[in-house]
Amino acid sequence: MDEMSLSNTCDNVEPIWEFEGDIDPSTEIPHGRQILIISKDQSFLTHGIHKFPAKFFPELPRYLIRRYSNENDVVLDPMCGSGTVVLETLLNNRHAIGIDIDPIAKLVTKVKTTPIDEEVLRSLSELLTTRVLQRYRTKYSPNIPEFSYRDNWFRPFVLKELGIIRDTIHEISYPVSKELYDFHRTIFSSIIRDVSNADPHCTRTVIRKKQIRNISPGDTLMHFKQALVNQIDAMVEFTNLFIEKEMKQCEIPDTDAIETGIDENTINLIVTSPPYINAVDYPRTHQLEMYWLGLVQDGPLSKMKRKYIGTETVYKDEYEKLRQLGYSSLDPILSRIYAIDSRRAFITYKFFKEMKTQLKEMYRILQPGGYYCLAIGNNVIRGIRIRSHDILTEIATSEDVGFILERMFFSGLIRHFIKIPRRERMSGEWVLILKKLE
Repeated sequence: MDEMSLSNTCDNVEPIWEFEGDIDPSTEIPHGRQILIISKDQSFLTHGIHKFPAKFFPELPRYLIRRYSNENDVVLDPMCGSGTVVLETLLNNRHAIGIDIDPIAKLVTKVKTTPIDEEVLRSLSELLTTRVLQRYRTKYSPNIPEFSYRDNWFRPFVLKELGIIRDTIHEISYPVSKELYDFHRTIFSSIIRDVSNADPHCTRTVIRKKQIRNISPGDTLMHFKQALVNQIDAMVEFTNLFIEKEMKQCEIPDTDAIETGIDENTINLIVTSPPYINAVDYPRTHQLEMYWLGLVQDGPLSKMKRKYIGTETVYKDEYEKLRQLGYSSLDPILSRIYAIDSRRAFITYKFFKEMKTQLKEMYRILQPGGYYCLAIGNNVIRGIRIRSHDILTEIATSEDVGFILERMFFSGLIRHFIKIPRRERMSGEWVLILKKLE
C-alpha cells in the first residue's frame, strides 16, 4: 500500500462528544458531530473469538441497532466481516442476517453467533486437547496441506504441530456436529498467524527480514490450548445468554452484498462498514488461515480477490481509458488521479461503481421508512484526498438510488487489534444515516 495511503480527518471543529462504553439509544447525535467511543466490549462474549482487521467496536452498531430498529425487526449486515453487527443484533432481540464474500468472515460470524451445549463443548474439547498431546509425544505423522511458500511461512515443527491439531479436530469434532467442528476450526484458525513467520500485527501477510519470531517446539499446542480455554468460557456465557433471552437464530446466506437474494421491502435496518478502497486485502490477510482450513478456491488468490468490493486486482485493458460515473464529487477526482496513475483511477472508479450497485440493492430490500447506516473511511490516493462519505452521499441520494440523508457524524477510533502503519492508520469513519422514503 505504498502508493495508496489513507486519511480520515474530520473537518468538524466543534467539541468531540466522548462516550465511555454504551451510547444511550435516545441520544441524538447532531449532523456533522465528531464522537469518540472508548470501547469496553471488544472481547465481550464471543466478540473476541478471532482477530479481524478493521473491526467495528460493538458499541457503535449496538447504538445504531437500538436507535433505528425495534425488537423483533430484521437487521442485515451485507458486508458483515467478523460478525459484530450480527451478534449485537441477536443480543438486542432482533432477527439477524449476515452476508460476506470472505470465507473466514462467514465462518467466524457463524461460529460466534451459534450456541453449543456446554457439556458437549467441554468434554469434547478436553478429549481433543488430550489426543493432540498424545499424538505430539509419539511419531504420529499428520496430513499437512500443500500451498505456495508453505515452508517459508512456517517452521517444520510448527507445520507438524498445526497438522496434528488439524487432523485431531477432524477426527474428534467432525463426527459430533458441524457447530462443534466449526468452533474448533475457528479457534485453530485464530492461532495460525501467531505461530507463523509472518508479522502478526500487519494487515498484510508478510515476513519481516529483521523480525525473528520467538517460537519454540510445543508453543503451537500451548497457543491452541489457551485460546480454546478462553473461548470455551466465552461460548458458554453466550450460550447461556442465548437460551435465557430466547434469541433468534441468525441467517448467513451464501450470497453477496450486491446480489443478496433477499425479497424486496423485507429488511427493517441495514448496518455495515464497507471495505475501503484498497485498504485491506482480505484474501491476502487471511491466506494462511484459508490454506489450513481448505477454504482457498481453485486457482490463484487474485481470482478470489476480483470478487471483493474495493479490490486492487484489475486488468490492464480495464484502465486504458478514463472512466467516470457522472457525479460532481467524484469525476473531477478521477480525472486528477488518471493523469497521475490510470490504474489507481480505475480502482477508485470501480469501487464507487460497485458501491452504487450495492446501494441500489439495499434500497430494494429495505422496507419503506427503513434505515441504512453505513460507516465509511476516507482515502488519499496518489496524494489526492477522496472524501468517500461525500461521494457515497451524492450517489445514495441521487435519482438513480433514492435514499435521503437524515444525518452523518464522524466516529473516531482509538485502537485496533491489528496494527497499521501510521500513514495508513484510520482515525475514524463517517457514519451515514440513509433513509428509504415511506
